[in-house]
Amino acid sequence: MDITVYLPDDTGKWAKENDLPLSRLLRGAVEAEREQRMAVSATPEGANSWRDPTAAWWAKAARAQRHIQDIGSMMAAFGQATAFEIRREPTDEPGKVAFRLHVIEPVPAQLLTTIGDALHNMRSCLDSVAYELARRHLGDVMTDKQQGATQFPICPDRAQFDSFLSRKDQRDLYGEHERHALRCVQPFALREEAAAHGVTFATTPEEEYRIDVLARLSHVNNLDKHRRLPFLAWYVDFVYLTGEAPGFGWSLARPKPAGLQDGDLIGYLTFQDGESDPSSRLTIEMQLALADDLGYASDFVAVLDRWHSYLVGWVLPRIFTVADGNPPPMFIGSPP
Repeated sequence: MDITVYLPDDTGKWAKENDLPLSRLLRGAVEAEREQRMAVSATPEGANSWRDPTAAWWAKAARAQRHIQDIGSMMAAFGQATAFEIRREPTDEPGKVAFRLHVIEPVPAQLLTTIGDALHNMRSCLDSVAYELARRHLGDVMTDKQQGATQFPICPDRAQFDSFLSRKDQRDLYGEHERHALRCVQPFALREEAAAHGVTFATTPEEEYRIDVLARLSHVNNLDKHRRLPFLAWYVDFVYLTGEAPGFGWSLARPKPAGLQDGDLIGYLTFQDGESDPSSRLTIEMQLALADDLGYASDFVAVLDRWHSYLVGWVLPRIFTVADGNPPPMFIGSPP
């Protein structure tokens, strides 16, 4: 099978290669990208200052990771598997059995506050980067008002992003490189970069924004910051039946398999009239999810861990690379 691979050259454009094995091409691209990042000036204004582990953004990212580790330990002590039970209930219809969730152990408030701490540190990490970008551009002449105006924008499209940077309190904060750096990790950025090379995303811009990590992080963090503690809800992770059951069927009681609370109906098992009831052989596995997460329902500990990995392994390095005048990288290695 012939494979055509397009890789960015040193001008940021795409180069077409047909002669090398795919694994060698990808390895070469990663190595080239790493060399490019490490070759940036080592002056205080250059890339090495971005890598300082005591810098605010790395310190906050590290603190977020510690909170996520603590959350994992709390969940182990909480015992998610025994915190609920699922009860079978008869219905008025022959060959149909209902299943209802009953919560035995509520989620501890300390766990919820620790989730909020992790969210806050990840989100404020980005604001620290926005402040540093402005400081680099303005230097020591940065006023108290300008310092207070710095914030990291997360916008669904280019129009809103440009509008944000055109605001009176934002328009003088950043230079060309800093604006590019803020834009290159926006929810719409990869779609724009792909479109420039003739690649069309299958998902809509609205769906891309809904599932974007930074948009989801900001949404859940704002709720915790301004309104209430993070809200966890049970969702159906996996359903299976052991043994054979002719005509067996399963349907959820709700359109989406998330947002279940104590006493909520989970779904229905149906079987052919005249067959023995197989409901005792049905297993429903449940997980706790962030109920306010705009993305797909998933185990919230794994979600927090993925958000952190995305932040330190993609977002921050990409910002740093572009802020130092380089084109947006196509591959990112491990964080410094």
